[in-house]
Amino acid sequence: MKLIKTLIIGMVAFFAAASLFAAGSYKVERVTGKVTYEANGEWKAVTVGQELVAGTNINTALNSSLVVSDGSSSATIKAMQKGSIESLASATGSKGGLKKATLSKNNVAKKAEGSQSGVATASSRASEAKKDLEWDE
Repeated sequence: MKLIKTLIIGMVAFFAAASLFAAGSYKVERVTGKVTYEANGEWKAVTVGQELVAGTNINTALNSSLVVSDGSSSATIKAMQKGSIESLASATGSKGGLKKATLSKNNVAKKAEGSQSGVATASSRASEAKKDLEWDE
């Protein structure tokens, strides 16, 4: 009976310790472009499948991205980011930092009915310029 208690306590302690160490690491799922991490004062390339500790500093270059997962969720770190993987992954969240905007039909209909405000496009500028010129046929 004493042996069984010892085994159970040992197993609980082992799994608790394993979960603590696993919580502080991220696995690289996908790398696009040039992504580097700092190890012993040197910057090295990040590879798919690599395990990175939460405090590891990473740097994503122009047109680069990094997808990491901590076992329960994943995060996309976009281009031109530098910092610890933990802070960058928590800042972007699981949706990669994208925010979804909503439009109500009433606001869109009101703007479309009588107003000409908005961003000038190439076609609207061309239409205005055409009015200023006299064409000989």
